[in-house]
Amino acid sequence: FPPRRLTSEEIRDTILSVAGVLNLKMGGTGFRLYDYLVDNVATYMPLDKHGPDTYRRSVYHQNVRAMQVDLISEFDAPQCAYPAPRRSNTTTPLQALALWNHSFTLDMAEQLSERLRQESETPDGQIEQAFQLAFSRSPAEKETVAARSLIKDHGLPAFCRAVLNANELIYID
Repeated sequence: FPPRRLTSEEIRDTILSVAGVLNLKMGGTGFRLYDYLVDNVATYMPLDKHGPDTYRRSVYHQNVRAMQVDLISEFDAPQCAYPAPRRSNTTTPLQALALWNHSFTLDMAEQLSERLRQESETPDGQIEQAFQLAFSRSPAEKETVAARSLIKDHGLPAFCRAVLNANELIYID
């Protein structure tokens, strides 16, 4: 079976889940990843900051035809402009850049680092916990050594950012 990349919504939900902030509440009103402004015409501005009210599953995301959400759109979300949603399956440099640099990913790396600090006091325990949460496995010895070095040189949030950007997280093998 060839590897399959998760859909944009699955990637977003996975990142929220690993970071420990995914809101599993079912039903109710959805959420928006944009501000809706009314001038002479409707204007949609992407949110600069994501908060707990946007940490629901992506199925509750209220999308509009005129708005593209950076991270979700980069990973081939269905085009809302078509009457029947169609999903492309592309691989582009913008996907990697969005996942690495998007404010959502940076915020989730901070959330994950907080979660790891609360669940384990030692760097090795934090590394083990991160691998269990993200990949459902223990790290290999060389992964532990590399992670220790990364944490020592750049801090726990940088390690968490690397974990959230790993192919192993967004591909089903």
